[in-house]
Amino acid sequence: MNRTKIEWCDYTWNPIVGCKRGCPYCYARKIHNRFNPSIPFEKITRFEDRLSQPLTLRKLSRIFVGSMSDIEYWTSMDMYKVLNIVKARPQHTFLFLTKNGEVYNRQEFPNNCWLGVTSVNGKYKFVIKKENRHNIKFLSIEPLLMKWTGLWLSSQIDWIIIGGLSPKPVHKKEWIDSMCKEADRLKIPIFIKQNTNYPKIRQEFPVNTSTPKE
Repeated sequence: MNRTKIEWCDYTWNPIVGCKRGCPYCYARKIHNRFNPSIPFEKITRFEDRLSQPLTLRKLSRIFVGSMSDIEYWTSMDMYKVLNIVKARPQHTFLFLTKNGEVYNRQEFPNNCWLGVTSVNGKYKFVIKKENRHNIKFLSIEPLLMKWTGLWLSSQIDWIIIGGLSPKPVHKKEWIDSMCKEADRLKIPIFIKQNTNYPKIRQEFPVNTSTPKE
């Protein structure tokens, strides 16, 4: 588990590494290939020794689970092992993220899990088990590659993250302006990462649910 520069969390936790999706802008593949060139990123690799890492963390934290993977490619046993650790540390907030929102219909998540979907094309879908209806659900638009138009916000969304394509910033300020307007209309908190070069600092969290950051 590592301290991270990702602005909306404190740590990343990667007991499982690898993704088969092949997105051309994937930052995780670049990091993986830099430090593990002999292991294909498309191979889903499990690190059993990392599973217990959150158990030693005392300070209340937001933990991004699987920043070097997509939980779509995890087995039910993978999720079972990870969620057992999550349940053992209810004081922390564990954030999950996938491009396939249907994976959240596979099992029940503890209430200290935030369930996120990444989308870059204006389309996304959550399929949520009724047992997970109380979990925070969020939309990560990173990288922002286009203008989102129409009624793109679902009533299920509790939080929005917007990020740029590093190292190239977002040059279309009006794209983010329109997203902020829609989020404000629906009273949804929005977190704009610094790599967008957006002139207004706006980094909000869901009300009364964020873990304190120092």
